[in-house]
Order: sequence, then C-alpha cells, then structure tokens
Amino acid sequence: MASSTLASCLLGLLFSTAASATGTVGIPTPVDVDLSCKDFDTAGILNEVELLVSPLPEGPTLQGDGVLAVSTISFESTNGWLLYWIQESTGQSIHHVSLSGAGSAVLYSYDPPVTHDEGLHLPAPQTALFQTMTTTPGYPQAANARFCYSTPQETGFEGCTLGYWKVRQHHDSWPAPYYPGSNLQVAFGADAFNDSFLNALNYKGGPGIAGAKRILLKQAVAALLGATSPDVDYPITTATVTSQVAAALASNDREIMLSLSTTLDAYNNQGCPLN
Repeated sequence: MASSTLASCLLGLLFSTAASATGTVGIPTPVDVDLSCKDFDTAGILNEVELLVSPLPEGPTLQGDGVLAVSTISFESTNGWLLYWIQESTGQSIHHVSLSGAGSAVLYSYDPPVTHDEGLHLPAPQTALFQTMTTTPGYPQAANARFCYSTPQETGFEGCTLGYWKVRQHHDSWPAPYYPGSNLQVAFGADAFNDSFLNALNYKGGPGIAGAKRILLKQAVAALLGATSPDVDYPITTATVTSQVAAALASNDREIMLSLSTTLDAYNNQGCPLN
C-alpha cells in the first residue's frame, strides 16, 4: 500500500467523474470457473505461471508471489463490483486476468501483454430473482482473481521486438532483401494486407478477423526480420515464419492468428543483440 503507483491509481479513481466498466484493455470471454492459467495458455508458453488472489479483498491492496507484484482495487460502483489493477514489478508479462465468483468466471486476454487495466467485472446476473436478492443490481463481487504471467527464459536464442525494428535509427539493421517499404503480401501471401512492413509494425490491433490480422502481422514482420538477420540467432527459420503466418492468415480464424502472434511475440522478446 505504500506504493506511489498505487497512490496515483487511487487518486485517479477518486477524481474520476464516474467509475464504469467501459474502456477495458483486455477482451473479456466467459470461461469455466475451474480453469487455471495453464488452461488459458493457447500459445504454449512454457514458463507461464499464475498469481492467485483468493479471496479478492475489497479496496486497494498490494498482491505478490515473490516474482510478480500487482496492486488491485476492488470496489462497488454504481454499475456493480469492478476491479482495477496495475503491475508494480518489472520483468514479467501478464497475458490474462480471470475473475470468478457468483457461479461464473470471465477471462480478460492481453495481446500484447499489458501492465494495467480497469473496469474488470463478472457478468451481470440475468434473472430477476437474483436482482431482488442483491443490494446492487449490477456486476456481482468477484471471489478471486488470477493473474497469468510469464518471465523471460534463458533459451539460448535471440530476437528483437517490433519496437526495435520500427525506430528509424535501427532501419540500417534491417536485413536484405527487406526494407521499411517491403510489401506484406509479397512476404506472407494474398491474405495479408496490401501494406508496408513499417506500417504493419505500427498496427494497433482491434476486434474481429481484421484486428487479429493486424495483431499477427506486426509480430510477423519483427519475426521475419529477426529470422533473416545473420546477426540474430532466431529460434525458427525465415521459411518457417512465412509459412506459419501465411497459414494462420488463410485460416481466417481469430484464435489461430492470436495464438501464433503470442508465440512470435515471445520469440521477439528473447533479447536483441543488435545496436
């Protein structure tokens, strides 16, 4: 509770005009109440573990397991119970946060990983009977929260993030035959956007199939550059990158594209040996 970050978060809550559940970074999905972080790991992140907060306390608290530290604020708003959280430690990547309670559970997914989110909540009850039995006709109080995260592993491989490749002063590190104006469709097939590598590195993602393509393609460009560079010991080959990305795009399946994106993101965060 002595954290300056937590204090700042509290001030933001106190001075906000209305706490609501809109604007969450994560994409919520109903899940089974008995699932753990390993069940949510569609990308096969070998070192993904979880910080389980149970019971989830009311008000602001600092939670930790010796590796990950997270400040949480669980409170009752006019819409029902909400959870705000912010990561206090460094070096960990939070991929999912799940809430469970009142017989239901919801999973918030983050691709790429984030360090904070606000307005997380369980689904509102659907029956009028439940509404009459509760004092707040909104989101029920969560009994616990799971923070699914991974830490860097010593894999012996290297990779450079999309943030590295898109910075102008690093464009001289781009390996031939690729350059910022290289075309996505030439590299990854007709199911990619007709756009440049540099534009793809700046994609913001979004919902639906188009959003999943943007999420995948920005990691795919960084992966292809890393795999092609003679100075980066990337874990997979150029041919593997292009074939896997082309197949994921052709599937037209959002989950397949997001899963491959998460895998490539992990590869791209293994440590960049370039200037």
